[in-house]
Amino acid sequence: MTRPHPAPIFIGGCLVHGRLIRKEEKYTPMLILQDATLRRSVFKTALPAMGEMTLYMLIGIVDIAIVGRLGAVPLAAVSLGAEIFFSTILLLEALATGSTILVAQAKGAQDLYQLHQVSIQTVFISLVMGFLIFFLGLHYTTDIVNLFAVEEEVMRQSVGYLKIVFLISPVALTYCMIVSLFRGMGRTDIPMKIAIVINLINSFGDYVLVFGKFGFPALGVLGAAWATSIAHIVGFLISFIWLIFGPELKGITIKIRPQLHTIKNIFRLGLPSMGEQFLMAGSGLVSTFLIVYLGTVSYASHQVALMVESLSYMPGFGIAIAATALVGHAVGANDWQQARKVTKGSIELAIVLMGSIGILFALFPYQIARLFTTDKEIIQTAGLLLRIASLEQVTIAISMVLGGVLKGTGDTRTPMLINLLFVVLFRIPLLYLFIRIWHLPIAYIWIIFVVDWLMRASLYIAAYYRNPIHDILKK
Repeated sequence: MTRPHPAPIFIGGCLVHGRLIRKEEKYTPMLILQDATLRRSVFKTALPAMGEMTLYMLIGIVDIAIVGRLGAVPLAAVSLGAEIFFSTILLLEALATGSTILVAQAKGAQDLYQLHQVSIQTVFISLVMGFLIFFLGLHYTTDIVNLFAVEEEVMRQSVGYLKIVFLISPVALTYCMIVSLFRGMGRTDIPMKIAIVINLINSFGDYVLVFGKFGFPALGVLGAAWATSIAHIVGFLISFIWLIFGPELKGITIKIRPQLHTIKNIFRLGLPSMGEQFLMAGSGLVSTFLIVYLGTVSYASHQVALMVESLSYMPGFGIAIAATALVGHAVGANDWQQARKVTKGSIELAIVLMGSIGILFALFPYQIARLFTTDKEIIQTAGLLLRIASLEQVTIAISMVLGGVLKGTGDTRTPMLINLLFVVLFRIPLLYLFIRIWHLPIAYIWIIFVVDWLMRASLYIAAYYRNPIHDILKK
């Protein structure tokens, strides 16, 4: 079969080949409400992505909600172990951002050959990196946990948790990277359906294995680890079979072997996103390293509030995923007018949804915290943190969506640089100052987060106005 005409590919915001289409544009307030076609397009992609991300986050929430009934030590152990493992998986999975962009632009240009090549090379890369995590993670588990100043019993249970979940590193990473491919295709409904299955298995597994139901032994923290592992194995099997035998990759026959040119493009676009995720994961781990100095109750309260707030991220994540895919499709089709419309509508929708969640955090913080723990001291502290978190919802929404838009154009470097700036020069230095030097309570740490997101949102807005999406049509 003859290879189709290559898709126009943007790398770092620069057109590799193809022509730009310029159209006139009128400013329309609340475009997402007035343009029915745009609204359907964004919702069709964003809603399943929101559902999938929410369901995936529920894995950790269910773990914490169930293990939290066993006390502060098991809660802290699962929180620490899960943060280490999933931070590692998400760090390497960020490389698939390059795959998402290439797949999205190939679909927009109707380049089936490129779509197939990127998909196959992504699976190859994920398996190689997954086995690397498997070997290194199991060998250095105790050393990794020893980096954190936690109580001895928390450390012991965290090590046990990690020794189980590191066993499924290859399948967990491959599952996450296959999901990135489906997102680039605009098929966010597929990951959502798989996430439903994963959630059901994990929730049932937690109940059975943590508490010892239906004749199974009560494994506590280890039960949560086994439930998470089994759920991810099933998720991997479903996603892999769907990718290989589903309709998305039918219609062309190619050899399944490493292709250096495609791998190079994936890394070129994905490495900045991987660097961005490294900064985010590193920031989370360093924050954890410092916050544990405030004591077990403060750390457990921080984790409960962080887990609850992570649910509020889901609309932003989902809409950002939709923005990356839809902007990528528009770039592949050389339709920059559509790219700008997607940008504006996505930002409007994210602000409305996450702003609404912020209002709930402000009005009912303690009631929300009570859903995840019965410890009164943790409820009081976590509730206060959620009320503070209500102030950052809109700025998080803006930052997430504009980051997704920039990536859709092929500009993965700018989000990485923005994160580098605020993690290295703002967040970590202030955390150290507030915790280790001034010994301030945990509430002051969350005030740092609010100011951080406000300044990031401002910088993302400035970066957007320097991107081709805005500049080309402004002329």
